Amino acid sequence: MKLKLVEKREEAKGTKSFLWEPEKPIDYLAGQYFYFTLPALKYPDARGATRHFTLSSSPTEGNILRNTTRIREESGYKKTLNELEIGTLIDGEGPNGEFILDENEKGPQVFLAGGIGITPFRSMIKYVADKGLNVPIHLIYANSIPEEIAFRAELEAIASKGSWLKLSMTISKPEESKESWTGLTGRIDENLISKLITDIPNSTFWVCGPPPMVSAMEQVLGKLNISSGHVRSEKFTGY
Repeated sequence: MKLKLVEKREEAKGTKSFLWEPEKPIDYLAGQYFYFTLPALKYPDARGATRHFTLSSSPTEGNILRNTTRIREESGYKKTLNELEIGTLIDGEGPNGEFILDENEKGPQVFLAGGIGITPFRSMIKYVADKGLNVPIHLIYANSIPEEIAFRAELEAIASKGSWLKLSMTISKPEESKESWTGLTGRIDENLISKLITDIPNSTFWVCGPPPMVSAMEQVLGKLNISSGHVRSEKFTGY
């Protein structure tokens, strides 16, 4: 189906959202992904003109799809996407994926996000907020510097309005930031999770980010004796 680019948004340093109007309404679930095929590449890319992105939009936000990505100079696809004119038509296919939040999930849900791995969690959190669901969520979000925290203001606003969402943002390179960071520092590890999560045995852990980060988190969760049935993960490749 055709998707029309209707808006671009700066979400954080190096991170942009692209908002698309589909030619017909799309039914999708929070956390699912879509294939985006550009009409032509302005810059060479060995991986071609198609990528799949998790939708950062929520099904509660009307008939607009949003994908959010880090814009990298070495990616011909990303550079072409970034330079598309408003009104450009591309091809879309989906939705796909099973990294989705069931409205009837029981127990605390712990979201572990690294960098651009925030996108499915933004979709899920917005969905829970808009639907008024009673799903306790604790988001632990890691970035190199504060300027790279995508959806920061929105997530903080949602957390301030209800006790069901807890936010823990950690920064691994605060010395490289222009902002004076007074929050958590370091990567997500066994000690941080143990300190932040009080009910580990009854929690379900969701992990999303670059493959090395996801693999590391799976090992950490194994050390915490969390069964595979309580771990859901999705690796973002190509970032």
